[in-house]
Amino acid sequence: MKTVKIYQLNHLSLRQFQRCKAAQVEAAQVWNACMEAHKAARLTHAQWPSRDALQKATKGRFALHSQSVQMIVAVFLANIETTHQLRQSHPHMQMKYPWRTKRFFPVKWASQAVCKERGRVVLPMGRGRPSLVLPIELPENSGACTLVVSPD
Repeated sequence: MKTVKIYQLNHLSLRQFQRCKAAQVEAAQVWNACMEAHKAARLTHAQWPSRDALQKATKGRFALHSQSVQMIVAVFLANIETTHQLRQSHPHMQMKYPWRTKRFFPVKWASQAVCKERGRVVLPMGRGRPSLVLPIELPENSGACTLVVSPD
């Protein structure tokens, strides 16, 4: 069983908050790139892009940790698969594949990318970019992290 713990970050500086929002905007750009590739394939009746094709298309293009980009691609493909299954099993629902662009999307870090230090968490943003440092004390056995910032 997995336990989820939510931390509210009311004590972030304006700069830290802006970096968190910028990371979510960048994550939305990854989602949008996947959505556009899939939409183009649907409209031209071409073969839908695979996980490998989407990961190649997004590799090195975004200011996020590589595993974060891979996780967004995985979430996108899970969404496509679920929509496909629902369209077949429940046609009356008239499910649509992703078609709308997103402004914000939660950023995820795999457990091996999260660095826990005393009194803070360091979340890498990729090669050559400064990490996101959040003043949170995480339990020792904590794993992956997801950053969700309200857009307001």
